[in-house]
Amino acid sequence: MKKEDSITSEEKVLAAALEEFAANGYAGARVDSIAEKAKVNKAMIYYHFKSKEMLYERILKDITDNIYKQVHEAAVGEGDPLEVFYSVINRYLKMLSSFDGKIIQIMLREIASGGNHFRKIAIPNLAVPVFSLVELLIRSAKEQGKIRDVNPYYTFMQILGGIIFFNIIRIPIEGSDLEKAIFKEGYLDEYSENLFKILKNGLELRDGEL
Repeated sequence: MKKEDSITSEEKVLAAALEEFAANGYAGARVDSIAEKAKVNKAMIYYHFKSKEMLYERILKDITDNIYKQVHEAAVGEGDPLEVFYSVINRYLKMLSSFDGKIIQIMLREIASGGNHFRKIAIPNLAVPVFSLVELLIRSAKEQGKIRDVNPYYTFMQILGGIIFFNIIRIPIEGSDLEKAIFKEGYLDEYSENLFKILKNGLELRDGEL
């Protein structure tokens, strides 16, 4: 962690903006509030980012770039395409579970408001390239007779959707008995083991199956 006196004004603005957008969404966020949280002059925000919209899109771009970088690292490995696909799923699981809750809140608010910025930033920079990688892996595994005849897009969306919901649900149940039951010590390993049991049993072909 950086010492406070070594953090740049741009980094302070980004941290404050993450908090403000998570709490209020794009429409409700105020540049004055971001400046106050960052302890910088409002003019400094416009110097770095020109507008609230450009600041918000920078936040989304940083989030999507980080996700794509990690997924790409897992997806370009050599070897069995099915094992590489499982590696991608495992990377998503660990990554999303480690996210700051504010990132999840920003994405939820963005989708709820219509997803216009998500469509502009995340679709071309994350969704399209990731789905292209995954489609190739699933089709290769299918051609090798390792998995059932499944739709690559639906398969990935259904798996990823479950992982995303698992992380989202923690926000509304925080502090409840349900949170204690689900997110107990060692929950991530247990969730991962359970997920892959279901995934492998439903996806992989057994001896004699066509």
